[in-house]
Amino acid sequence: MGLPDRRESAYPVRWLIQDQIKGVAGLNFQPDHGAVKAPLLLWGPYLWADGTTPRQSDGLVYTREDLAADGTHPSEAGRTKVAKLMLKHFKEDSLAKSWFVR
Repeated sequence: MGLPDRRESAYPVRWLIQDQIKGVAGLNFQPDHGAVKAPLLLWGPYLWADGTTPRQSDGLVYTREDLAADGTHPSEAGRTKVAKLMLKHFKEDSLAKSWFVR
């Protein structure tokens, strides 16, 4: 049995965040709403891409030059790419920019 597709790991996180937004008691993070059962769950930048196949939403790709010799970790160019993606997310996401951009 192989490993699950990395993209599939985003779905459970999404479902947990949606449940927390809906007020599921087991995911409460606010003391004024009862017993705290979980931390605040937030969505961050989505950094996954399928190699050189452009991502449908924004065309993101990772080339060989974006990876270190081990083929897994980012190279200097890859770190720069990821840093720019994260900065863009924090500056443009409606929730993140409220505390990141002053």
